[in-house]
Amino acid sequence: MIRMAVESDAASIAGIRKEITMSDKTTKFFISSPSEVSVDLHKEKESIRKCNGLYLVYEQEGRVIGYILLRRYEPERLHHVGSIEMGIREAFPGQGIGKTMIQHVLEWAADQQRLEKICLGVVSVNSRASHVYKQMGFEEEGRLKNQIRFEDGTYADDVLMAWYVKK
Repeated sequence: MIRMAVESDAASIAGIRKEITMSDKTTKFFISSPSEVSVDLHKEKESIRKCNGLYLVYEQEGRVIGYILLRRYEPERLHHVGSIEMGIREAFPGQGIGKTMIQHVLEWAADQQRLEKICLGVVSVNSRASHVYKQMGFEEEGRLKNQIRFEDGTYADDVLMAWYVKK
């Protein structure tokens, strides 16, 4: 079930962020290192409360297992653009949860005034996410080469992708 995030979801969302950035399997899928991921529940609650876009959670059997956040940019010249952040618990790969959440966001975006473009960044080593985004209609718009330097000295590109709202 997908629903709007509420303040009581803050701990679950922070837990998902921490879990997926600390995992050996998924840590390189994120720009932030595990030590930089916030577990400040006050800030997370405020983010949910003051969301200027759309904040959804994916719930299964009463447990939040994923979230997606679309933030609209504040400056007037960028207000036609939003950016996406998404996370899914590591134990639920390949079940279509990401696609389902993205589809909800894209449908919502189509009904919004002056929202023309949705952007995201994906780390080049995260081929699964890149594949899903491409399937959903996102296109690569640019690539910041060797933008991310991991603790082990290896590098990855930050791939910039976008989806245009068609009205």
